[in-house]
Amino acid sequence: MINEQVPSWHQGELTIQKRVGTDKRMADIGPRFIRDFMPEQHRDYFANLSMIFIGYTARHSQSRASVLFGEPGFIHSPSDTSLVINTQNTMGDFIHQELEVGDKVGLVGVEFDTKRRNRLNAVVADISQKNITINVLQSFGNCPKYIQDKTFKTNYAYGEFSTTTRSVLDATDKQLITQADTFFIASSFDDGEALRNRGVDMSHRGGEAGFVKVNEKGQLLVEDYYGNGFFNTMGNLLHNPIASLLFFDWQNGHLLQLIVSSEILWDDNGQTDSNEKTNSVRTLRFTPLKLDILHNGLAYLQRD
Repeated sequence: MINEQVPSWHQGELTIQKRVGTDKRMADIGPRFIRDFMPEQHRDYFANLSMIFIGYTARHSQSRASVLFGEPGFIHSPSDTSLVINTQNTMGDFIHQELEVGDKVGLVGVEFDTKRRNRLNAVVADISQKNITINVLQSFGNCPKYIQDKTFKTNYAYGEFSTTTRSVLDATDKQLITQADTFFIASSFDDGEALRNRGVDMSHRGGEAGFVKVNEKGQLLVEDYYGNGFFNTMGNLLHNPIASLLFFDWQNGHLLQLIVSSEILWDDNGQTDSNEKTNSVRTLRFTPLKLDILHNGLAYLQRD
């Protein structure tokens, strides 16, 4: 049972907020902006999506990032505290048998053309052959910052899957990553407490192409741009550095999923060496542990 009386933030988020000086503002903002229900416009928003990005814990081990596809209406909201997602059109890496009732998930919906995004942290309430039903733990909107404009068309090769797995980035992977203007990250915080602010977060990261760099060791470097000051992802990574990243080959329809170990580099205490300096006081450094390329794993291609 989820404890109803709980602060908006867990200890990891609070630690980062205090370090950067947003903790007092977040103490006021959290109770006002993070809800345990979806407002009507969020319910309508999710119902109009044709894709939604999901973070979950695969068989109670590592966080995994994935994406679910369908025609608008494949998600519906029977109440302001629940969503039902039809998974019949979603195959590939996401196997909903990996989920169990009671598992925590994180979801983010992004409209790339309107630059709207809304997030949910939720718990799985029911699983069937057709649908996953989730109940809301936390619901909140995100600002349109760093969302790169895209429009899409159908990928008719979607479903003709094959998967390549390896542990080291090759030249093609590095090119895809360093040319990306968007990726998603799934991270988690779980200290055994059954509270609404525990579980999995799914977060969008965006910027101009080249905002993700790869160093000589094959590690990814990402500036932590100024955002809403919540520090959901960084707070999770502070306590659990294992995360999952999603990158997209929107031209050819392929999906790159990474399992990584994460570090937060603070420039104010000299953690970042001269080869890894960015324009930010915080840099995320990701060391790949495993990568899967899901060929034809995107139901949509980006229009030229």
